Amino acid sequence: MVRIPLILSLLLSIRLSVSSHPTLAQEKTSAFFMVGDYASPDWEKLVFAKTKAGSVLTYAYKQREDGVRLQPVGSRSEAGQQVLLVRIPGISQPYTIRRDRAGGRLIMTSQDGRYRKLFKLGYEGPVNGVGTYCATCANEPADAFRLVDAYFSAVR
Repeated sequence: MVRIPLILSLLLSIRLSVSSHPTLAQEKTSAFFMVGDYASPDWEKLVFAKTKAGSVLTYAYKQREDGVRLQPVGSRSEAGQQVLLVRIPGISQPYTIRRDRAGGRLIMTSQDGRYRKLFKLGYEGPVNGVGTYCATCANEPADAFRLVDAYFSAVR
């Protein structure tokens, strides 16, 4: 008879210790911003990914769906805001990427001003019940911009 209260006491203490620790959300390791959507013939996408080797920024588009890794070349201040300077492999002129938090988007512009695109935050997961949930995808603006900010901070 002594064993039952002891077992109940142990189970209760285990239950209390487990329930007193908050559940940790899985770290968000990727976010993407798009022009258009995958059904558009001229979609474009910027992907920020946090890997074991560091942060990676990839630019993809309809004709090159696997994307190309953008090469960061520095940052500078424009209108009081830090912008990222990147190069696309095979293209000589640099591009700038600016954050627009209020709009939940990024603005990418070529140095000569001929290219200017607004990349809206994308969503990775089920749509109308179709698709799979991505626990590591930053679908919320705050999570996505944390990844973008970390990338911007790493490039100085």
